[in-house]
Amino acid sequence: MKYNINNILTGSFLLLVCAGLAIAHFQNQDKLADPKQNTETESITQPLELPTIMRMLAIDMHTINEGIFTQNFDLIEQGAANINDHPPLSDDSRTLVQSTLDERMSQFGAYDKVVHGTADSLRKAAQNQDMNRVIKYYNVIQQGCVSCHAAFQEEIRHERLRQQTQNRE
Repeated sequence: MKYNINNILTGSFLLLVCAGLAIAHFQNQDKLADPKQNTETESITQPLELPTIMRMLAIDMHTINEGIFTQNFDLIEQGAANINDHPPLSDDSRTLVQSTLDERMSQFGAYDKVVHGTADSLRKAAQNQDMNRVIKYYNVIQQGCVSCHAAFQEEIRHERLRQQTQNRE
């Protein structure tokens, strides 16, 4: 049987590409399965600006969501732990939030307390591999985030942008 060299080279190239993609996929799956290797948002202790913390928390919510859909309790636990232990606000961000919300700061703190307390409960539910409690606590966290954003996000964002514009002038 006579083989065309182009067919052999093309077939070999495609085989190498597929093998490379498979290896990359499984290496990434290993990192997701081992939360100690997933360090996107964990172990950051220095104060950060509010928008940065919010993006990190969004990643953590996505991690939990992925864990729920794949029934990966390690992912759920890691996402919940990251929410509960997120870095502190920078002094500038804390001042911005306090001056913008003023007497409504207690409501902001109440949302924060609900989210943190529930994230710890979610972490424990993931450790116990109790998917019903995981979903219950995930919904409470999500509702707390959405409620806080509905109440304060636009106002805080507007004030932050106003101050940034003022500082440029």
